[in-house]
Amino acid sequence: MATVYRPRGTRWFFNLFGASGSAWSLFDTIGHVVSFVAEVIRTVPHAIKHYRSQIMYILTDITWGRGALVVGGGTAPVLAVLGITVGGIVAVQGFAILNMLGMGPLTAVVASFANTREFAPMLAGVGFAAQAGCRMTAEIGAMRINEEIDALESLGLRSVSFVVTTRVLAGLIAVVPVYLITLILSWLSCAWVVKSVYSMPSGTYDHYFSQFVSGSDIVFSVIKVAVFLTAVIIIHCYQGFFASGGPEGVGTASGRAIRASLVAVVVLNLVMTVALWGFTSPVYFKG
Repeated sequence: MATVYRPRGTRWFFNLFGASGSAWSLFDTIGHVVSFVAEVIRTVPHAIKHYRSQIMYILTDITWGRGALVVGGGTAPVLAVLGITVGGIVAVQGFAILNMLGMGPLTAVVASFANTREFAPMLAGVGFAAQAGCRMTAEIGAMRINEEIDALESLGLRSVSFVVTTRVLAGLIAVVPVYLITLILSWLSCAWVVKSVYSMPSGTYDHYFSQFVSGSDIVFSVIKVAVFLTAVIIIHCYQGFFASGGPEGVGTASGRAIRASLVAVVVLNLVMTVALWGFTSPVYFKG
């Protein structure tokens, strides 16, 4: 019977959980994910130097897709629709609650904070995961099943750099302009609903909005989206890169990826909100 190597100082772990226990499998999975992420980070200079054309191709595909509006389209149309929708929701709910207290004009204050700090970044992360993330998992999973990734490695190409790192870089390039457009649309949508539907004077709304919207909030909001997007891309690419079991395995990998990415977006949103604004979440008034 062959012996199994056990590093010095870890026998207690094997004796407690067993060589193939669930705890050991958990540590093994975590180590595998960490090594994959480290490889992606390490190959960033290599991808920028050797695969610039691939990055631009993926950038176009992520942003616009095949030119369709939703199905088969890119993230830009989807995020634009989400931005308009969330702005309208904030306007309806915010005005309904504040107007009961006679403070309907302060809906502009809610829009300047809620959209910028929380709603727009989270919807951008979720929308990207649903639209581009699942497509990445399916594409890379199909490449793995069809042995295209093995073919890349046999040609001397770094598979992680060519397949994964290029997608991370393309996503980071695309996120800033697309997200800023989404954020602006959410502001305009909220303003239109409050001014047109509830007949609030434009000057009152614009005054409160301009007093409370902050440039630092916008910068922090973009940082949040960049972190969300990076996590989503790595999660989806990881599941697709190590997919197995034929076409059914690709579907399973897509399901795992979307579940993990949605949880990651929510958890990261909480962590980054506390990290960027603190527990007190200060409010800046320009007047």
